[in-house]
Amino acid sequence: LMTAEGLDAVGINASYITDTYGVSATYSSVETAGVYNDASIALNGYFSPEGFPSISAGYEFTDIGGVGPNVDEKTSFFVGLQFDEVGPGSAGLAVGTQGSITEGNDEAFMYEAYYSYPVNDGMTVTPLVYAKEATSSTDEEETGVMVKTSFSF
Repeated sequence: LMTAEGLDAVGINASYITDTYGVSATYSSVETAGVYNDASIALNGYFSPEGFPSISAGYEFTDIGGVGPNVDEKTSFFVGLQFDEVGPGSAGLAVGTQGSITEGNDEAFMYEAYYSYPVNDGMTVTPLVYAKEATSSTDEEETGVMVKTSFSF
């Protein structure tokens, strides 16, 4: 730890949370090779006003150490909306990047729509539809359907 023989990672997070909103800021520094560090900053938050859909969003920026000046940054983001009390459950929509996008590359987005509903006191079913844009000219766009079942005892 903290010697030339090992690669170290250090992170710090600060957040503030209330019943209707929350914010978070995170910083990390990760040694990638010898004298180079990748430094990242992330900002996340949510706002959940009564009677309206809740919104959550996040943004991350990374400065990549030891690479050329035109490819030394990565960014990513997401935005989501959740509508509570839609019938017996809740519905949501989200959009974001497919992982971190390196500077100079085209952004590829992901989209999601879901509906989560309780089957009984111990089980929740969440079907969702998602779409992923192609990340390169040889990649294909993807659309799919998933179902998540959660159990609690």
